[in-house]
Formats: sequence, structure tokens, C-alpha cells
Amino acid sequence: MNGFTVVLFVTLMICSASGCSIGPVLETTNAEKEISSVSADSYQESNIELSSLVYFSYDKYDLNPEALSESKNIAAKMKSNLSLKIRIEGHCDERGTREYNLALGEKRANAVAEILALNGISSNRIFTVSYGEERPISAGSNESSWSKNRRAVLKVF
Repeated sequence: MNGFTVVLFVTLMICSASGCSIGPVLETTNAEKEISSVSADSYQESNIELSSLVYFSYDKYDLNPEALSESKNIAAKMKSNLSLKIRIEGHCDERGTREYNLALGEKRANAVAEILALNGISSNRIFTVSYGEERPISAGSNESSWSKNRRAVLKVF
């Protein structure tokens, strides 16, 4: 065993004994990095061709029939113009921890991305990002505000 392998093995043993996790670090691939963000050069708000919202139920990331229909409409428009790309931004309401909401926002964005991919949009045209609770569109701590903040924003550029 070379030095790196020994260090990796020892690190894994220490982490498993102490309860820490390095799984996400080891499981990340270049493909995941490629579709998880958009470089500043390729994405600007002024380049938006089409924008749409998809709303979610509390603590859910599954798409309702209206969201499925909207996602399919976006896919059809993207199929007609192969130069278009999409950025899907996942958002949550303020309830839950920051980490939980970031993960839920990611699941929401990925749920929409999966529908687009199933409808023939190449993954190299789909970018996702989670903002969790960090970018609310409705201030307030009530169901009316929370329901508006539980969303995915689809921005075609």
C-alpha cells in the first residue's frame, strides 16, 4: 500500500469511530460538479429568455400535476431551441435548519431537473442550485408567506 492509501484508510477508520462522515467528499464526481452550478460568464440575469415558478407542499419535493405540466412546457420550449439552457433554483420557507433547507432546496431543484431530463433535455443544459431559506420572496412567518417561498425557480437562458 502506498502512503496515500494508508492515510486514506486511517482517516476512514478514525472518522467511522468518531461518527463523522466524509461520504459526500468521496462520492462527488466531476459530472456532479458540472451540473451543480453555473459559471458567472455563462449566466446573467439579463440573458433570461423565460422564467417560471413551481411550488411545493410543506417539507416535500415531489411535483404536483401543475408542476409536471409546467416542467413539460419548459422542456418543449428548450427542445425547439437547442442553444437554451436552464438554471433551476431550489428554495424553502424559513422553518427547519439551514442545512436541512439547503438539502430540501436541492431535492426540489433536482426533482424538476429529472423531469426535464426524462423529457429529452440533455443534462449538460440543466444547472441546479439550492438557496434553502436564504432568498425568500415573501416576508412573514405565516402559511401565506411560507407557501410562496417553497418553490423552484426555472430560468431559461
